[in-house]
Amino acid sequence: MKLATAEQMRTIDKLAINELKIPGVVLMENAGRGTALLIDEHFADEADEGVLILCGPGNNGGDGYVIARHLANMGYDVMIAAVGNKPKAKSDARTNRNIAEKMELPLLEVRSKKAVDELEELLVDCGLVVDAMFGTGLSRAIEGLSAEVIELVNEFGMPVVAVDIPSGLSADTGKPTGPAIPADMTCTYGLAKIGQFLHPGADLCGEVRVVDISIPPEVVERVYIPANLTGPLDVLPLFSPRPSQAHKGNFGHALVVGGSRGMSGAPIMTAQAAVSAGAGLVTLAVPESLLTVAECSVLEALKSGLPDAGGSFDAAAVEQALALSESMNVIALGPGIGRAAGAVELVQAMIGKVKAPLVIDADGINAIAGDLSVLAQAQGDIILTPHPGEMARLLDTTTEQVQNDRIGCAIDFARIHGVVVVLKGAQTIVADPDGMYWINPTGNAGMASGGMGDVLTGLIAGLIAQGAHPTHAAVAGAYLHGIAGDIARDKVGEKALTAGSVLKTMPDVFKAIEEMVNPTPEDDEE
Repeated sequence: MKLATAEQMRTIDKLAINELKIPGVVLMENAGRGTALLIDEHFADEADEGVLILCGPGNNGGDGYVIARHLANMGYDVMIAAVGNKPKAKSDARTNRNIAEKMELPLLEVRSKKAVDELEELLVDCGLVVDAMFGTGLSRAIEGLSAEVIELVNEFGMPVVAVDIPSGLSADTGKPTGPAIPADMTCTYGLAKIGQFLHPGADLCGEVRVVDISIPPEVVERVYIPANLTGPLDVLPLFSPRPSQAHKGNFGHALVVGGSRGMSGAPIMTAQAAVSAGAGLVTLAVPESLLTVAECSVLEALKSGLPDAGGSFDAAAVEQALALSESMNVIALGPGIGRAAGAVELVQAMIGKVKAPLVIDADGINAIAGDLSVLAQAQGDIILTPHPGEMARLLDTTTEQVQNDRIGCAIDFARIHGVVVVLKGAQTIVADPDGMYWINPTGNAGMASGGMGDVLTGLIAGLIAQGAHPTHAAVAGAYLHGIAGDIARDKVGEKALTAGSVLKTMPDVFKAIEEMVNPTPEDDEE
């Protein structure tokens, strides 16, 4: 699903109004009516106690007046609080305000401290608030009486439906510009907005529902929109039924290279994830001293012990690792590999000489952080899966700066270095070299624990082994990984959630998606 910035949505609206000659008041009518229907569907009990609609002076307020009219026509008791100045004369918002006035809907002008006190009395008598004060065009902190209204609504803590976006929230960054109203549901128009799926906007928006305001798809297609929200349609194409005469050679061979003394679990979990993802064959290559534990841990994988120096890869391992790579469809490189000189040399050599796609994680990323020129020598596709700290090392900046601009960091690095970046964390960002990026909505805070990244690396590698494009595999892998984490969370809770429990859940996730792609007759009957 495409995600727009505020400016992109304004451009789309202008194209629809100026070139297709769809009147703005028609778009406003569609927005308000669609929101009223969603309120009637999801908040009927709350609305039966009365609906207070907060209308600002702009188009967001205009949407609110339309909502008020439709809810009143449905039989709900509606009260309007007009916050700030009246809408401009001859504007679409003024048109709909005039209609509300002619219908004699109760309307309170909130332009003084006394009016704020009166608003408090209205809040006591209602069960639902509709926030139509400020929309996606807001770029400043809300101040004055409007800020007092927000604080008052927040004090009451009753259910809120936001119109397009909660007042006070940036549509582009997901960060509040100042005081903001948390919503239980946000009814957004035309396209969803980027900030609705970034922290903390994802929490402040509640459930996001996109309302069709009847802008033709060809208008949207004229505007370059690089942002996407990952969803089932990004995953389903990878789950077509396997041919009945298939054999393991049809589904690729993944090589996992990693491990060092004290970190043997990382490559083992990566190999287990690649197996669970459906790779036909998986080979796990570890330092020789870790071979016994590897042999006992992943029964389905082939094993290879490479030259060892004190529990880490020796420089002599490079030649053998390159030889192993020649017959592989994908290599997962770096889980648990450590920072010994031999391991660093191995990582850099594989990037410069291996033609198969490389999924690089953990200390594989740290091995190139000091000298990114090796990426220019890459022979195959590169997928980097950094957490924010590793991303900061790649960019020679701080973790805080990365977290302040996760999207910018990911897309800039991907473009400059011609790689796919999977920036992990809440709302994982996947960026490709062409400037496109995806925000992943799945996953939970319980996944902030050791080993989760190793599972993700193996999952992406397993999908690539079966023929998925590296970008597609990264997008789908992050999504599936998060779903598995959410299901595991529901079974064991957030605190007890481990990478192992996510691994155990992956077969259930894959089975559910296979059934969506190829339902059985019993499923059709249901």
